[in-house]
This record gives sequence, C-alpha cells and structure tokens, in this order.
Amino acid sequence: MFSAPRVVGLLAKLIGIDSDLSAATREEFKLAETFANLIREAGLDSLIFETKEEIAFSEPDDADDANPLWNVDDLDIVNDVPPSDRKRFQFSRGYATLETVVVAAQYYRSTTMKPHRDVAQMKTRFRFIGNEWDLRKMEMHAKENDADSTRRVSRITGLQNLSNHLLGEVMDAFKEGFTLHDCDLEVMALDINREHHYVGFKRKHRICSRQTTKFVSKVNLVEAEEIKKAADAFVAVIREEMKSRPLNSIANADQSGFLKEMHSKRSLAPMVDRTVVRGVESKASLTHSYTVMPIVFADGSMGEKLYVNLQEPKGVFPKTKRVFSAHNLYVTCGTTHIMTKKHMLEWVNKCIHTPSTPSDLLILLDSWSAFKDTAAITAALPTGKTLDTRQIPPGATGLIQPLDVYFFRPFKGLVRRIQSYGFKNCPDFIAYQRDSILKLISLCYSIIRAPTFRPLIQYAWFRAGYLDSPPPTRFQTPVQVCFPRSVNTKGCAIPPCTRPSFILCPKCHKTLCFKCFVIAFHSC
Repeated sequence: MFSAPRVVGLLAKLIGIDSDLSAATREEFKLAETFANLIREAGLDSLIFETKEEIAFSEPDDADDANPLWNVDDLDIVNDVPPSDRKRFQFSRGYATLETVVVAAQYYRSTTMKPHRDVAQMKTRFRFIGNEWDLRKMEMHAKENDADSTRRVSRITGLQNLSNHLLGEVMDAFKEGFTLHDCDLEVMALDINREHHYVGFKRKHRICSRQTTKFVSKVNLVEAEEIKKAADAFVAVIREEMKSRPLNSIANADQSGFLKEMHSKRSLAPMVDRTVVRGVESKASLTHSYTVMPIVFADGSMGEKLYVNLQEPKGVFPKTKRVFSAHNLYVTCGTTHIMTKKHMLEWVNKCIHTPSTPSDLLILLDSWSAFKDTAAITAALPTGKTLDTRQIPPGATGLIQPLDVYFFRPFKGLVRRIQSYGFKNCPDFIAYQRDSILKLISLCYSIIRAPTFRPLIQYAWFRAGYLDSPPPTRFQTPVQVCFPRSVNTKGCAIPPCTRPSFILCPKCHKTLCFKCFVIAFHSC
C-alpha cells in the first residue's frame, strides 16, 4: 500500500535534511508544496506514471559519438555559471541556453531508424543531458519555444492584416472625399477589431493632417471614373483633329476670377506668436473679384487681347472719369464680375480673331451653357472668320483644360508678387482701384506673352494630354524670371530715376523700380 511518509523518508535519505526551516525561501516553500500535492495525489491513486523502454540501435553516423574527443569549444554547450543576457534552463548536469536546447531537440529527433535517439547517444553529444527526465524537460522547452514563435508570427501577421484592412478603408474614405481626423481613425480601427489600435499607423503609411486645398461636389467624386473616361475620350478626339491642323489654329479659352487684392496665406512671423495678423488696404477687396479670359494656342502663343470684366455699381463705367486703356486689354463691366452671354458674344467679336491669328480656329471651351449656342457665336464672328467650338465634358476641366492644368497658377503668382511689393514699398499704390487693376493686369499679361514663356504654355498643353512630348527647352515661371536674387541690388534703368529696382522685364531685359514699372506703366 502506498505510504506518503515513506516517500518523504526516502527523499530525506536521497537528498538529506536541513532542520532550520525558518530560513526557507518563498521558492522553497512553493516547491515543497508542489511535492506535497504530488504525493497526496499518488496516495489517492490519481497520479499517472508513464514508463518507456527502448532498444538502442547504433547508426553508422553515430560511430564518432561513442568516444568523442572533447575540446574547449564543446564546453560552451554547458555553462556552470549561466550567462546573464540569454535565456537558460537547469538540467541534472548543468545549465543550457535556449539555443542549445533547440539544437539538442533537433538532434534528438533527427533519426530515420527509430522515433528518436536514446539517452546514451544524447549524453555523449550534449553534456547537460543526464537521464530520461532531462530529455523530457528538453522536449518541453523546445516545444514551448516553437509555440511562442508561432504565436508571435501569428500575432504579427494578424496585426499586419488589420493594418492593411484599416488602410483600405482610409483610402476609400479619401476617395469618397471625407474629412478624417484622429478620432475618426480610432473609430474606424475599433469597428474593424475592438482590440485594434492605430498607434503607429499614420507614421507607417505616411499619413498626416494636411490643409484641405480644394472642395469638390460629391457628385464629381462619385462619378470620378466616368469623368476620367469622358475626358480621355475627348482628348483622343481632339488629338485626331490636331493631326490635320497647325498648332497655331488650336486654342483654349477660359474665365478666371482674380481678387482685387491678392495676399499670400503665409508670412514671416515670430515663432512665439500664436496668431499672425496682417493688414490689407480693403477687406472688401479680399472677397470682390474681376474676371479675365485669356486665349492660349497649342504652339505656345497667346491671344493679342486679354478680356477683362470689372464690377461697377450700376453696371456701366462712369462718364465723368476716364477709364485706363491698354492696347492688350479689352475691358467691359457689369453689376457683378461674372460674365453673361452678352459679354461672351462681345468677347467672340473683339478678342478671338485678330490680325495675327488664322481665320479658321478650333477652340476648346468649358461646359458653360452660353458656349452651346453655336448659332449666336457664329453670328458674332467678324466677317470671313470661322470658329469651331469643342466643349470639354463637365467636371473634366481640371484634368484636360490647358489653362486650368498649368497657366492660371503662375499667372496669378506673378500678379500677387507685384502687388505684394507695392503694398509694402509704395504707399501711393491702391490695388483695388480700377486703374491700378487694369495697369497691373495689362503689365502681367504683357510679361507672360513674352517669347520666354512659350514653353510654359506648351507644357500646359502637354500636361493636359494634347501634345506627345513636353517643350524641348526647360522653362522658368514668370516669378523666377522677373524676380532673380540680383534684381534688388541694381538700380532702376529708367533715367533719371535712382530708386532700387524690383523687377526684370523679360521683354526689354531692363531692371525697373515699382513706380517706373507700374505707376508710370512701363511699355516696351
């Protein structure tokens, strides 16, 4: 019959007894309690003993293991003093690192003639193996390491899949035009998995908070694919027509609103300032505009006249005050700056056909309803002139209209740069006054029509998809050409003026001050 006290006595005989129990540590108490539970379970016949008997077979490749030749390197497998920076386990004959245990387990299973190697073979190869229990312990630690590795790989893969899922939903939200913030990202992550957090997600996928630069209707967002297809089809048709026409007979025209005062949204300011406040000549000038309508040709040239529509209180110019006029402007007015069909027909009659343009033109226009009245347009043309109109599909002007793709931005940048200098350095310059507007827009139009900027206009046609290759020469924007760093160090070239220059005229290549260029209206 099983006797628990007898087992304790046998243990005392095999190990010895220390009568000073008051010095026992917490770990020793726990180990003693574990042994006590095992002995109690054995007394209740609830402990299962497993035994295994094996017949050892010698293998040809084990001949060298029978009488190994030990060297210094072999001693690294067993360390009497375990290293402090590696995971290690204690066996009956010393310590072994996790790496050594894994290697031993692989060797233990690497046999073809039997399920695994016997104790004798393992003892000769690995010094920390002393008995059958060491083999079981070795197997247990090796399997735990395999399970931990599998769990780590599984968790990493799972987190990666969740991250990819979240990225897909975020990109879909971007395509649908939704504004997202960190709180929205957290909600989306929790909807995918309640335990998933987006920490590090933005940095990994290069997502950050940015200023919204453009708002478009949801209809355009939803129909973006259809708009793109219609735009590509339109470009293909025009490219076929361009094969039978000279480039100087293919034009594009479009309206654009220019604020009476153009100010940059950025300014130098002390880093400690939380708000940046800057002055303007008139707050109303920041919301009131005038309309310009240029014409650009596929060969890089531009129309001789720029159409300008101003806003006047009664829709007509005052009869008692002379309105500034320039040879390269055609100026009209209305109760608002927005063009009407009447203005459009006047533009057709006065601005499209000039002595330097071919009598037969193909012009690309947007989807404004007034442009659809081809009969009225034909009736407004000068005698002997023809005009074929092609309307760009709705919503596609930002993709395939040369003026929108790359013209208005550098043109407005030039106007803004000149205005900005005048605000700071010329108190006599009142930007929102009628004559100041007309002088400035006439000078800027004269600048951008210079031969230097023909590649810029050709590039706009190339970016829109109508030309096969970009312009053969590199080009600079009007701001880069007119405001080189050296211009501020030179004097005005108009005698007897001694003021410092601020601009380099790209037509006559003279450096001029603000008063000689804008106020006196430089003409060359």
